Amino acid sequence: MAAEATKKRKGTALLAVMDENCSSCAGSPLCEAHCPVDECINLVYEELPQGGLKPYRVMVDNDKCIGCQMCYSDDLTKVQQHKETGEIFYEYASRFYDSNRNPVAPDAVPKRFQLQLIGTESEDRLDKKICPWDAIKMYEFDDGLEVSQFFYDITKLKKIDGGYVIDEAEKERLEGKQSELYE
Repeated sequence: MAAEATKKRKGTALLAVMDENCSSCAGSPLCEAHCPVDECINLVYEELPQGGLKPYRVMVDNDKCIGCQMCYSDDLTKVQQHKETGEIFYEYASRFYDSNRNPVAPDAVPKRFQLQLIGTESEDRLDKKICPWDAIKMYEFDDGLEVSQFFYDITKLKKIDGGYVIDEAEKERLEGKQSELYE
């Protein structure tokens, strides 16, 4: 089934996985704000014994992640292709460069609807990670599917008012699996 999913998915061969370092950014995850895919990165809430919910961690929907790395680094150069001419443009910090990395004059930049994102690249990911807790790791897709099982199982989360909620039993199970991962 993983091979079938790899064939159907769009994007790169990478998959983002959030690990136990995730703090959910106190309920306002930075990674979620940078993700270009709707409902790919989801805040998971924890049920409190006295009732109510509190932010727990962030989860990536493996079926929706396109491996674009936008949640991973804010130092990404977008590689875009002109839909009609096939010409390659690089976009960094809202500035465009041609295929030789020369700046493109503002009046020569194609309109957004004429471009399609075909990839991203980065010069320096070590200093420019979006996640303040270094909780996001990029894996080859199949490896990412395997590792993500230690941090979340979307089928075992409740969906309440459009949000995901982890109960105490599932939280204990996952944290037990995580301890196995590091033994």
